[in-house]
Amino acid sequence: MKLERKHFSLFLTILLGLFLAYRIREELSSIEWSKVDPSYFPAVFLFGVLAFLAYTAIWYFLLSSIRRVPFWRLVELNLVGSYLSMTLNSAIGGIVKAKYALPNWWQSIGIVALVTALEILPGGIVAIISGDLIVLPLLLLVLWGIVHEDSLYPLVALPFRLLGKGEWIRNFYLGWKTAKTNGGAFARAIAVAFLQASFLALALVVTGGAFGIRVPIEKGLVAVAYSTVIGGIVGTPGGIGGNELGVILAIGDVSAAATMAFVYKFFTQYIFAILGAIPFYRVLRENGKPL
Repeated sequence: MKLERKHFSLFLTILLGLFLAYRIREELSSIEWSKVDPSYFPAVFLFGVLAFLAYTAIWYFLLSSIRRVPFWRLVELNLVGSYLSMTLNSAIGGIVKAKYALPNWWQSIGIVALVTALEILPGGIVAIISGDLIVLPLLLLVLWGIVHEDSLYPLVALPFRLLGKGEWIRNFYLGWKTAKTNGGAFARAIAVAFLQASFLALALVVTGGAFGIRVPIEKGLVAVAYSTVIGGIVGTPGGIGGNELGVILAIGDVSAAATMAFVYKFFTQYIFAILGAIPFYRVLRENGKPL
């Protein structure tokens, strides 16, 4: 079963990668590079750094209900997680970080899920306000889980119990619930999640500016949500292909959309995966010392 999932993930990665390469190749011939302004790119990277730090702060506040982890230690863990996400699978990086907080695997998955829910919340709300009702069921589910997970748990747990895996979903629920124990810290995590989404949306707006394309800030927020959801669902390493597809769906099939989406994701996500190789291999050199 694991082998089949690995092969499917590999196939999906190649398929989406080829689609993205085809789109970019087609666009490269039509882009007037003299009109692309690379002076925008440092600003895109700056917003990417701010978003990365905000993302780390979300983890910091959620983990404060469980154990104290220094902020800069979490920065290092997030860099390592980004590297593992890119080289293996999108879910692996999050699991590694969560496992640092909790020894139970399914409780760790619960924390990963809560962080992801907070990531997509701002864009989901903006999408509904903009009339994109297709995301309404997912948004309502996310809000239900954030506001009152106790009432949602029996419904989610039912199929797991029927399959004899009730302990799995119970531990998932405990991980999610434990991360919300400190109400003040959880409120700060929600606030920072909106800040992170704003930084990413601004990065996309500035990327559009470099290509001479106007991207409204609200579409940037929706793109953050779409990119997170699709990039996570497809299961490709680093969400490559799915991330860009989410951006394109949000901003529309404008000129140079795929190229612009890739540049945006490079400065806000992929570059951190590259940087993450440094702490990852440094840890390996330290005689296998755990993070």
